[in-house]
Amino acid sequence: MMLPIFFHKRRNTYQQGKYRPTNNTRRRGRTRKSPLALCIIATIITATWAIWYLYPTTEEEKKAVQEQLLTETRYIIAAGNTDILSFTTTRGDTILEGISSADTIKETTITKDTIAAQWVRKWEYLPYNGHNLVAEAADTPAICHKTQKEIATLLARQAQYIAQEQKTTKTQQADVDYFLRTHTVLDNGFDIVARYRKKLEQHSVALTQAATLVQKALKGKNLSLRIERRYYIIPDTTGNRTECIPHKVKDNLVHLTPEKNTGKPTITSRLCRKKDAPAMLKARRPHKKKAWTTAIDSIGTYTGGRDSMAMPHGYGQLHTHQGAYYEGEWTHGKRNGVGFSITPGQRLRLGEWKDDKFLGERITYTPERIYGIDISRHQHEKGRKRYSINWQDLRITSLGKKSKKIIHGKVDYPVRFVFIKATEGVTIRNKYFSADYAAARKHGYRTGAYHFFSSRTPGRHQAINFLRNSRYTKGDLPPVLDLEPTDAQIRKAGGIQALFRNVRTWLNTVENQRGVRPILYISQRFVNKYLSLAPDLHNNYDVWIARYGEYKPDVNLVYWQLSPDGRVKGIHGDVDINVYNGFNF
Repeated sequence: MMLPIFFHKRRNTYQQGKYRPTNNTRRRGRTRKSPLALCIIATIITATWAIWYLYPTTEEEKKAVQEQLLTETRYIIAAGNTDILSFTTTRGDTILEGISSADTIKETTITKDTIAAQWVRKWEYLPYNGHNLVAEAADTPAICHKTQKEIATLLARQAQYIAQEQKTTKTQQADVDYFLRTHTVLDNGFDIVARYRKKLEQHSVALTQAATLVQKALKGKNLSLRIERRYYIIPDTTGNRTECIPHKVKDNLVHLTPEKNTGKPTITSRLCRKKDAPAMLKARRPHKKKAWTTAIDSIGTYTGGRDSMAMPHGYGQLHTHQGAYYEGEWTHGKRNGVGFSITPGQRLRLGEWKDDKFLGERITYTPERIYGIDISRHQHEKGRKRYSINWQDLRITSLGKKSKKIIHGKVDYPVRFVFIKATEGVTIRNKYFSADYAAARKHGYRTGAYHFFSSRTPGRHQAINFLRNSRYTKGDLPPVLDLEPTDAQIRKAGGIQALFRNVRTWLNTVENQRGVRPILYISQRFVNKYLSLAPDLHNNYDVWIARYGEYKPDVNLVYWQLSPDGRVKGIHGDVDINVYNGFNF
């Protein structure tokens, strides 16, 4: 009985897998997923992507991926591979503005603007995948397509323009400096002129630098002109800004990549598709208001207040295309009130304006100004009566009543200078001259002599009469020629040019003998009607003018006889009162 059992085949209990031991030496079998499970997973992923892709973007999500970029633009002229100069823009087709070295980038050497940008996906059908921006591409200006010859012509014109501007600026600086020497902060508009002087200094330095760069460019070869634009994400409150590098332009869009990770948009942001960016950028394009167009805008650039019709009103500044500048008060498009004007080829004008016409400058009379008098025999003789002058303590107590005057404080001014009539024509002399001259000098008054010109006798003979009967000592005021002819006297003298020839003879003769250039004493009427016919006299001689109006004379003034009816303590009767045009006598 034991034999069958003994020889019976024993069953291998380890044959089936569920009884096999697991150990590190036996590889486990892999589980296979059914095709149905794979299809379900793919369907879920596809459905999720479709819902994400087709679900409409909310306004909040659109705003989350919007951006504002700061653009900085400048033009560069290069010779070969070397950049020489840059400029910001052009005026017309010849004038370059904002010229500087190509190596220097300052606030004044670039044109700034802001544009709308949009964060987009790098790959169209995938969710957030990197920092990428698009913005509307700007057109390339026509100036960038100029040939080498055209660029050279442009630079040559610029050199001529700079030379003319330097000449004009130098003239204006001299005019402004003269004004600042002869005025104080108490004078209306002094601060405006002082500010303009700083502008002229800056402009002069910029012109010198521009002239050097233009000449350097003209000497270069293989000239080229290109535009350089830089894009920056507008800085946050910390002031940091991130530059965006443009890498391609396609379909009127410039594609940009920030140089560093800005942290926006976030990983959860729903970035827009590239094909949707143009429409979104167009929707964000700012609505441009209709530009104000007035008659002033066609003349130049105006900044300041305007009325309901867009005309200048209130306080404003106007730069004309011809280089003129006005700063001051306006009333409905016309200069009215106090204003400052400076124009190439004309004198500086600061004062009161009415309906676009310059009335003149009103002077402010203060004790700090330098006052003087001019006298003749009339201060000693009134009919049969004779009067002496008390030279010990002359004081001006009235500036006269012939015109309105702006006076600070009480009129009680010391006399600082005295002009004394010496001669007239070829025979007349003032018998009081020698005594008055000696007394004035003895009491410390700056003293000068003047001659009353006659239109009936030769200038040389009159000069000899003056030289014989007047005195000039070192420290005295220059000799003065008093020129007051009527129209009838000018006609009898042979006309204005004949009169001017005699005047020049007198001036030259006295200057040669005294060694100092005389001063011309004339009226405002003579200035307006005749002086422009003698440019040499107008430009080369200082003027002592008689004008009894309320506005300061618009000439190269050294003395202003402001009234004939002033009062001076120590002198009997009316006295001519004069003010020196300056504060350093």
